[in-house]
Amino acid sequence: MKLPLITIDSQKCNVCFACVRACPVNAIQVKSNLEAPVVIHDRCIGCGSCLQVCAPLAISYRDACEETKFLLSSESKVAAIVAPSISGEFDDITDYRKFVRMIRELGFDYVNEASFGVDMVADQYHELFTNFMGRYYITANCPPVISLIEKYHPGIIDNLAPIITPMVATAQLVRQLYGQDIKVVYIGPCIAAKDEALRYEGNSKVDAVLTFVELRQLFNEFEIKESNVEYSDFDPPLGYKGSLYAVSNGILQAANLSEDLMQGRIITAEGKEDVLEAIREFES
Repeated sequence: MKLPLITIDSQKCNVCFACVRACPVNAIQVKSNLEAPVVIHDRCIGCGSCLQVCAPLAISYRDACEETKFLLSSESKVAAIVAPSISGEFDDITDYRKFVRMIRELGFDYVNEASFGVDMVADQYHELFTNFMGRYYITANCPPVISLIEKYHPGIIDNLAPIITPMVATAQLVRQLYGQDIKVVYIGPCIAAKDEALRYEGNSKVDAVLTFVELRQLFNEFEIKESNVEYSDFDPPLGYKGSLYAVSNGILQAANLSEDLMQGRIITAEGKEDVLEAIREFES
């Protein structure tokens, strides 16, 4: 049974309704017979907007720390695949090689860049957009956007690009490199990736998804600090332009695609309100 992605602790909640107002899809409801708002999980898209506005920290997401520790303590080899946005989140770590060593110190056998997966996915987007045959596509890299379309705009599901996400592409790669029995833990910023991982089995399986917040918790629990470790680089293959994935239009840069305003072939939107409006306009 899948545990819910988002939960609200009624003991901590001060019933300010900030989460209700922040949710873009009305997935948090207030019921007269309950002390606190409740998440309607069938409506939730995992965007995390509610987490950002909850002052009493009453809202939490499904934790993967214990699951990850179980994998690391097992006899299986375990690979970490790390999102390229680490440099933005862990700006307190002065050298990325120290960051890699800190992950290894947790017990991971391999530490790979998800940016190489971005490079592979970007090649597919370049092929798709270069050989444009009249159909309009929405990039399918963002799990909350995919969930938004599936739940609220099913008429344009066929317009989602038929390309897997960098997380899944990298999981496939490490299994080719290290064998099908390898356990894969994705480390990134997106809580919705936890539900995305549940969609896949076999060669594409991601066994656990850690957010950067959870990774910090593990570092603190095992007292792993930058000052106490040596250098270590990522295991090959190393990413190239895929490292731009975390910045605005980074996937376009990685795919060597131009957002030329004169041609109008590619339009981008970012931020909650602009994305919601872009999806509505696309559908109409």
